[in-house]
Amino acid sequence: MESIYDRLSELIEADETVAVATIIDVKGSVPREVGAKMIIHPLGRHVGTVGGGCGEADVIKAALDVIQTGEPATVRVDLTEDISMQSLGVCGGIMDVFVERVGVETKDQRPRTNNSSSFVIRHSSFVSVLLASIRTREPVALATVIDGPHAGREAVVWLDKPPLGALGLGDLESRIVADAQEVLRGRQHRLLRYTGVRGQEAGGESTEQPFSVFVEVQRRAPELLIVGAGHIAVPLAQFAGICDFSVTVLDDRPSFANQARFPTARQVIAAPLRETVRELPMDADTFIVLVTRGHSHDVECLLEVLDRPVAYIGMIGSQRRVDAVFELLETEMGIDPARFDRIYAPIGIAIGARTPAEIAVCITAEMINVLRGGPAVSISDRRRERNRRRRTRGAGEWENSGSTNSESANQRISE
Repeated sequence: MESIYDRLSELIEADETVAVATIIDVKGSVPREVGAKMIIHPLGRHVGTVGGGCGEADVIKAALDVIQTGEPATVRVDLTEDISMQSLGVCGGIMDVFVERVGVETKDQRPRTNNSSSFVIRHSSFVSVLLASIRTREPVALATVIDGPHAGREAVVWLDKPPLGALGLGDLESRIVADAQEVLRGRQHRLLRYTGVRGQEAGGESTEQPFSVFVEVQRRAPELLIVGAGHIAVPLAQFAGICDFSVTVLDDRPSFANQARFPTARQVIAAPLRETVRELPMDADTFIVLVTRGHSHDVECLLEVLDRPVAYIGMIGSQRRVDAVFELLETEMGIDPARFDRIYAPIGIAIGARTPAEIAVCITAEMINVLRGGPAVSISDRRRERNRRRRTRGAGEWENSGSTNSESANQRISE
């Protein structure tokens, strides 16, 4: 998302006017997700994609009209036709794509239909403000009226300060801003539908017209902290970077922790492990993978992050080693074993991985599964279930069943 806004900012700085297409709703199987964006340039220099194929061609065609008229439009892309040799891009679903004109435009330059002349803040201001909030990792959302008499009106919404811009919805404004803040707390885009807002019919009579508002949560790039710069960390940093994680690698050995070894990482830190992990900023978009050269280092760092408000903590190791570590922490340090339920250990999805690259794939897959709320089963789910049963029974000993074939295959290389 940041790269789209970066490019949009560059175009605005060059005094260009373009269209921005955003997927606002989907039904069934479609090629892109809600929130996916595309910049359509009148000379064909497009950025991003909303799915490709003939459906995207329809969006581009509509966007060129939007650039000319200034009137926003919603394009329905129907991919439910029967599959044949002649059909193109058939996924089986439907997606709605909102298209709006974006540029350095003041209220006097915008079209005067649909009350859009009431725009006061330039689109360039919205873009710069969104970019600033994204870069400082501040939760922010863009609320856009999709249809009805105020289509195209926008406001930037934060959790703890007044919105920038106005939707022009009168008495409903405060309610919709509150709804947008609730969507922002939930961290997922959402299309909100409302029963009506005051509008004027052709004869001048006041009516209630339904409308929709799309709340686009500006997701910050998830931060991945890889603790340990060994043989698994190298492909993991590459794969995670390709999947849009912002990667930091930490190791206390400068010969391992250096930019030449991790050219795609945002930063590489050569410093003491436990002290550095303690000081690093972390939030709900932080993912942590512990793959150090020894379980004692893993455990020290685990103790520093166990109660931090992060999205994911994964630790390498076979089932036997993980059980032994958690039992030690319970018996010798008095840590409630229920606190270990949030730890993904053994780490990853069971795919029978053996090489460092394959293990990196299974770790990356698990992080994506957590990020997207996917249905995949983690290797660590079996451990959680066993130990929940143990706590329910009040047993005094850990259930240590050893490693299954898939667990040992995924983790053996770490040992």
